[in-house]
Amino acid sequence: MPQSCSRNSPGRANLVAACVTVFSVAVLYTSFDPLPAGEENSSPATASSDLVIDETLVPLPSDTQVPSNVVASEDSETGRTAQTVEARRIQGTDGGLLTSQEANKFCLLLLRDGARFLENVEDYTGNFHKEERIGGDLLPRQDIAIKVQHKPHFAVYMKWQNGERGRQILYSDEYDDGYMMVKFGGFKRLLPALKIDPASSIAKAESRYPITDAGVLGMLQQIVADRDKDLRRGHGFSCTRLRDQEFDGRNCYCFMVKYDDVEFSKNYRKNLIMVDAKIHVPLKVRNYTWGNDTEGLSDAELDSMTLIEDYSFTGLNFEHRLVAKEFSRENPSYRM
Repeated sequence: MPQSCSRNSPGRANLVAACVTVFSVAVLYTSFDPLPAGEENSSPATASSDLVIDETLVPLPSDTQVPSNVVASEDSETGRTAQTVEARRIQGTDGGLLTSQEANKFCLLLLRDGARFLENVEDYTGNFHKEERIGGDLLPRQDIAIKVQHKPHFAVYMKWQNGERGRQILYSDEYDDGYMMVKFGGFKRLLPALKIDPASSIAKAESRYPITDAGVLGMLQQIVADRDKDLRRGHGFSCTRLRDQEFDGRNCYCFMVKYDDVEFSKNYRKNLIMVDAKIHVPLKVRNYTWGNDTEGLSDAELDSMTLIEDYSFTGLNFEHRLVAKEFSRENPSYRM
């Protein structure tokens, strides 16, 4: 009679152990970031999407002025810069409040100065945090480590730190095809990277703006366009300077814009803007759209129901220079 094999034989035990090992490695690979140390930005600081922006209006002391470093081209006749002259005119008197147009000009002057600063920055790293309402639904907050290049051509690398952790997007004007590379994260990490048109419906399904507008400068330019349009129109909105507030360890000028009716702003009912008081770039923007059946709602309830965009940047580093491979599809650490 043949002898039956023992269930606890060494061969069977080794096979089980090998299977467990393979399964464990697979789980680890799909659960953790495969990039080697040093290939990603530092962990994003808390963006505090629930940060309460103090909407208290600010009575300005009589000597309060727009910072003197908010300047533009020099006036050939007076030898003084046009924006410095304008900034000195825009000031509180005897504890009064800036008018809506003055507050809007103040915000616009700051941001234009911030744009000049960014246009002279070759590249930078940081963390981008966003909440967006797409198709009527407010999507969960996304925390994304970013690398942005302005010169010699525009490029951006993004890597998700939550949600589909490990997802990567790389876009560069260096490539004539105009596509962005997308490498999935999570359990889809083993799939090959895809080329996706930034203007396609697939790309728009998860973002209100294309990758070509990514970064601090892209957000700043959007705000400047709105502020400039309101300034030229001169009515249909109110702009107020709020109490200064700290965000990500940086002191910020804060502004609130409200529109009188949808005819003056199709997308926005209200904007809250926090501008770095030193380098004049926007660090946090919270936008609210128009709502239906809002009668009887408190301001807080209305804002909660109509939040459409909440964007912020933390851990910005404009000093560390990046090398060309940081924005290359051939970078082996990206596995594109």
